[in-house]
Amino acid sequence: MADHFDLANVYNAKSVDELRKAYDEWADGYDAQIYGDYGSRNHELVVSLIRPHLGDDAVLLDAGAGSGMVGLAARAAGFTTVDAMDLSVGMLEKARERGVYRHVQVGVLGEPLDYESDSYDAVLSAGVFTSGHAPARSFDELVRVVRPGGLICFTLRHDETPPGFHEKLEALSQAGRWQLVEVSEPFCPHPKGGSEVELRLWLYRVL
Repeated sequence: MADHFDLANVYNAKSVDELRKAYDEWADGYDAQIYGDYGSRNHELVVSLIRPHLGDDAVLLDAGAGSGMVGLAARAAGFTTVDAMDLSVGMLEKARERGVYRHVQVGVLGEPLDYESDSYDAVLSAGVFTSGHAPARSFDELVRVVRPGGLICFTLRHDETPPGFHEKLEALSQAGRWQLVEVSEPFCPHPKGGSEVELRLWLYRVL
């Protein structure tokens, strides 16, 4: 416990480069801290929310994949095709080692993504939309890469929602780009301790 990475390094990041550096430095100890000591289940929760809506052969994008735990959960749930994208090369190397992803590549949420339009049946993002991380404008590109009728499932920090998120979610709804399917009650992503952060799970269907 004494060697834990300080979460303030990622929550308070002021730039993409600062965030990337923090995750590169954290990569070796990330799983043991977040999933072991803190007991995070975000990866399982996003997969379980979309599982009833999609067949095994659905093509998924894990956006902000980190060390690849969403990919592991997706494979365990029966999904066969998942791609991984993250801004941190160090974290992506951990994800690649899982052996569950079709493709692994660097990408930055909030910037143009190197994927064809309508190329995924669903996008999943666990623990990505929080303070110091991906901005609300990220959803424009995620909507673009998901086919009509496909899904976008993500966690969003609830106790201190980053600026512009609720406005962006509503704007995309009003513009007919997506439709809300489900939103969870607030929950603690670290049930064994580690922080007082609260998240919600959101599920949208692209129109």
